[in-house]
Amino acid sequence: MHDDFQAKQRRLRSYLMRRRQVLHGGLAGAAAVALPGLSRRALAQADPPLSFVGWQYNPQIVEENVNIFRELYGENVNYELVPGEYHAVVETKLIGGQKIDMMYAEEDRLVRWWRANWVRDIEDLPGVPEIKAGMFDINVHNMTLPDGKLGGLPYYTGFNSFVCNQRHLDAAKLEPPATWPELLEQCRKLKADGVAEYPYMSAWQRAWASLSWSLFSIWYSEGAPVFDANFDPVFDDAFRGVLEMHRTMYDEELVPADIFTLDQEGVPAFATGNHSFMVVHEYDQKVFNDPALSQFAGDCINAVMPGQTRSTFIWTALYLMGKNPVDLERVWNLQQFFGGKAKDGKYHVATRWALEFGLGTPHKEVIESPEVQAAFGKWKNMEVAAIQQETATTRDVAKTMWFPEWDWYMMGEVQDYIRGAQETDELVDKLHDKAVELKQLYPQ
Repeated sequence: MHDDFQAKQRRLRSYLMRRRQVLHGGLAGAAAVALPGLSRRALAQADPPLSFVGWQYNPQIVEENVNIFRELYGENVNYELVPGEYHAVVETKLIGGQKIDMMYAEEDRLVRWWRANWVRDIEDLPGVPEIKAGMFDINVHNMTLPDGKLGGLPYYTGFNSFVCNQRHLDAAKLEPPATWPELLEQCRKLKADGVAEYPYMSAWQRAWASLSWSLFSIWYSEGAPVFDANFDPVFDDAFRGVLEMHRTMYDEELVPADIFTLDQEGVPAFATGNHSFMVVHEYDQKVFNDPALSQFAGDCINAVMPGQTRSTFIWTALYLMGKNPVDLERVWNLQQFFGGKAKDGKYHVATRWALEFGLGTPHKEVIESPEVQAAFGKWKNMEVAAIQQETATTRDVAKTMWFPEWDWYMMGEVQDYIRGAQETDELVDKLHDKAVELKQLYPQ
């Protein structure tokens, strides 16, 4: 049994390393990945290569997709993989004047990079009305600039899901909690009964896809707006209550002591089957229900988020076009291939991400296809997922220039708070003052 556990953990870490591909050593800095076999067209015509910059999620798959594009379009593309803190590195590149034709971006960089004049909108490009009509409204909203124009095409869309270890619920004769106070009581019971030493797991690492996404998901589930329509802070009782709940979990040892530094957003830890509940990226359920990677495959269930509203945080990652592309038509072909439908009528990239890794997509034709529906139904309850997606909340404050800086500051202060370094009033005042300061620094 121990050998089986160790083998699954090795396979899981290998899978996640391929998925996130955090590089050390040999590819230090922002190294370009050379792709073999330039097309005959590129060699013959010596067109300037298209530059494409991406982050550390399955770069080998991205390379393969680039090669498909090159063959299909007879193109020349330089794909550059950026290890480390992607957005900060790319901003440094853009400030330094590096020309990038297409780049990954989370939605909290869309407006920031657009206002900095580093990227352009795509509203005037051929086929955009049809592309928008084929996507879900919430995702179009996520990708829309303040002037109403479409800012990019989707890499993927996702939301944070609440998952439970059915084995633990059965052992304690519990149902998934409907509120966060109920979850706290269940965690206490699971710990007291010896079912789970640390019942709750989540991504509390200081990273944009970890603590920030987890907090906003729970804030929205409790009805905390966090920021109003004018992007002024609204740090109400619900906002405070979520912070205090996190501190309680840590104080009562309902979470492991190393939760702030767990690798891969805590996914390998939860895959051990030793924990009962987790707020996690929806696609990670595919990992938890894979017998080759998880110790409790088949017993990871998704439930609607606890809370007053039962909402969660939904996001849309993008492919953005640089302000001055080397060739508008060629770069638009590249952007459509990765973020939509290729000239052969196929959604090559979105379909592959969905089937192989469980990534959602705003494209209705892909997500509603029988093939994708059947694949997703193997590792999640589709009805519960649909309810969760319908109740999900977008983070409109991300469409400010200053939000990424506030978000990074917030995570550091919240970690200190959870550890007991400051009281709730002090933390809330700091977060409020930082938002006001940054909003004044970056007028919209």
